[in-house]
Amino acid sequence: MTEKDFLTKALTDTALTRRSFLKWSAALGGTAALAGGLSYGLKAVGTVAAETNGKWLCAPCWGNCGGRYPNYALVKDGVVIRQKTDDTHPDSPEYPQQRGCARGRSQRHQVFGADRLKYPMKRKNWEPGGGKRELRGQDGWVRISWDEALDLVAGEIKRIKETYGNAAIMKGGYSNSFTKGFGEVTKMLWQYGGLVEPWGITSAGSWQNSALFSGDGGTDLNDRFDFVNSQLIVMWGRNDSWSSAGNPSYYLLQAKKAGAKFIFIDPFYNPTAQALADEWIPVRPATDHALALGIAYTLITEDDPINNPLIDWDFLNRCTVGFDADHMPEGADPKENFQDYVLGTYDGLPKTPEWAAQICGTPPATIRKLAREIGSTKKVAMLTSASTARVHNSDSWPHAFMTLGWMMGHAGQPGRMTGRSGVDGGPGLIGKGGTGLPSVSNPLGKAGSNYPKDGDGVVKLNYAESWTAVLTGKHTQGKGDVRDIDIRMIYHDNASQLNQRCGMTKGIEAHRKVEFVVAHHFSLHTQAKYADIVLPVTTQWERDGMLDGGREYLIYMNKIVEPLFEAKHDRWVWMPRQSGRSPKSKCYSTRWPEPR
Repeated sequence: MTEKDFLTKALTDTALTRRSFLKWSAALGGTAALAGGLSYGLKAVGTVAAETNGKWLCAPCWGNCGGRYPNYALVKDGVVIRQKTDDTHPDSPEYPQQRGCARGRSQRHQVFGADRLKYPMKRKNWEPGGGKRELRGQDGWVRISWDEALDLVAGEIKRIKETYGNAAIMKGGYSNSFTKGFGEVTKMLWQYGGLVEPWGITSAGSWQNSALFSGDGGTDLNDRFDFVNSQLIVMWGRNDSWSSAGNPSYYLLQAKKAGAKFIFIDPFYNPTAQALADEWIPVRPATDHALALGIAYTLITEDDPINNPLIDWDFLNRCTVGFDADHMPEGADPKENFQDYVLGTYDGLPKTPEWAAQICGTPPATIRKLAREIGSTKKVAMLTSASTARVHNSDSWPHAFMTLGWMMGHAGQPGRMTGRSGVDGGPGLIGKGGTGLPSVSNPLGKAGSNYPKDGDGVVKLNYAESWTAVLTGKHTQGKGDVRDIDIRMIYHDNASQLNQRCGMTKGIEAHRKVEFVVAHHFSLHTQAKYADIVLPVTTQWERDGMLDGGREYLIYMNKIVEPLFEAKHDRWVWMPRQSGRSPKSKCYSTRWPEPR
């Protein structure tokens, strides 16, 4: 459907007067208007009456948060006229409705937003090889046809591959199967000789790989039903009501009602703390590690197994290595144990609460009080999030946090746990299965989100080093192993790495250096603005259904509306060219089924 058709349909179905517009706006919660004009994806008149004629469909939410719950859209004649959350069964803590949050429901504004990319565009001053690269992010745009766009993109990929090799092509973001692209760009470029995929992800920060040695925090937490058994729940850098909306805060509320005390450690008195906190302890941003060491020092120096037991020595001795000199891994230097580091035995710097306070800003008395309370309480849930690990020099923070919880034995017992996942921890109870698509691999070595494997031709480029690698031509392959790299092209197929990864200014500079930048998206977001060619793609609401969900539920998500304007599925972009299109673009092969 074209923009004109869509607007015409929405407006002709609506006897739009000032009074009806205000009534419509009120019925929709004040969301009737968008920046730039009428919210033409929503219908104005007869909303309630139309329910009997429309059809409720379960709509996908592609926010990719820890909640990820369904929204239901009432669709009539291809137009969304209402939304609601799950009401398919009575609500209870044992069997809760899967509540869609405000962020998920606002996705209709993304689907029908005034900023939708309507057709392929190229940068006004672009030409093969880069053109005026310094104008990326400032240049004007020229509308082009899909045939021209595909020919230009394919031609540049082919030119760069033949001139510099596949290692000159860098994937711009993390391939998340739930967001937009299903990794189509990545998989197709694998079949065309490969590309450089940076490893590690922005979202988890240093948890992603540090956790390989200290528990990843994903399945380390107990089942959500066990929170009611906790006496004390420590929320360290967590704000579930904001970052994982929907049911997580509801689950935590059940623990609150059961009598659990909540302590929040955070620079901000965040919305979740406002709802649940019994105590809020401020800490300076990015100084959590120092606070944890100050707590550990108190536990070690004040522990008395007989009169004041704060440390669970039985758990440490049976289940961990590295805490003290007597329990180091084979071959390790005994002097490198955690306890002696905290006490300053060898470096002469005890990590006292006074030492920690100078860094984190939390008063020494508060640090000692917190250590005593966590150590003396039997059933404690120690919960953190990835946010505390999305800072520079946070490599050892996951170890510090997990070690702190394990010192007191808060793991694997009723009401006792330590980890960073959502509040519905434990192994998954139900899964959606595989896609059934053929397996392909990256000839340059797929790094994914874990440590990449060594091998011929493998490029181990870390996300945090991506922009520096583009600008300097150097990257760290491994410890003490700095190698040359020559990135000439950046391909963005999903995510928003330019404004999510550290060093945005450096990222812009990197985008203006390479010879070619292409981006798939449904709006002209940050990294699309710095591309040479943008390709409009469909949202999940405009695609055939898929399964997704959480640990204990699955959601089938329907196609809600037909693709708007000239938007196409990412998979369509990479399919073999059909008759009538330029044969020049047939430079990729695929066995993927055609998207409907």
